[in-house]
Amino acid sequence: MLGLDFNQIAILLIVTVAAVIDFKTKKLLNVITFPAAVVGIISNAITGGLSGCLWSIFAWFLGAIIMVYPHPKNKLGFGDAKMMAAIGAFLGPVGLLVTLLYFSIFYGMVSIWRVASVIPWKQFFNVFFKFGGNVAVIKNDIDTEKILNMMKSKIALGPLIALGTYCCVFFQKQTISFLGFH
Repeated sequence: MLGLDFNQIAILLIVTVAAVIDFKTKKLLNVITFPAAVVGIISNAITGGLSGCLWSIFAWFLGAIIMVYPHPKNKLGFGDAKMMAAIGAFLGPVGLLVTLLYFSIFYGMVSIWRVASVIPWKQFFNVFFKFGGNVAVIKNDIDTEKILNMMKSKIALGPLIALGTYCCVFFQKQTISFLGFH
């Protein structure tokens, strides 16, 4: 058996449900994130006493701050920040940071894939092979509408946060050891 504790099982269930909803609606709902954070804080208070409660609250704030700070104002509903805060409430500061590391890796991979899927590679490479050629002709062949639509479309962060959480729960010790922390 894997030996998962209550907090790990609970947060895996929560992020899985949130990921499915976010994938379909592109929204992480408050009805999931806020109760999850409360349950995480209460659970850590029961198992760790006052220090467990305080670490959980600290990790909740840390998760919210890390995710809110880089966002442009008035553009997002901050569901991803609330979900990351709830993860911090369950897993603590170390678990939150490991989850954030894996989330960032997955987000970067999805972003690169999305950009690479709309780049007109044939025209891009033609620029290198047409020395002295007419670059304006190549530039007009690029479908800028497709690129702009991709840039404006939202990425569902719930599934990426869920993948990061799964990686954290199952590989946290190995990740911390690999990074040189003991």
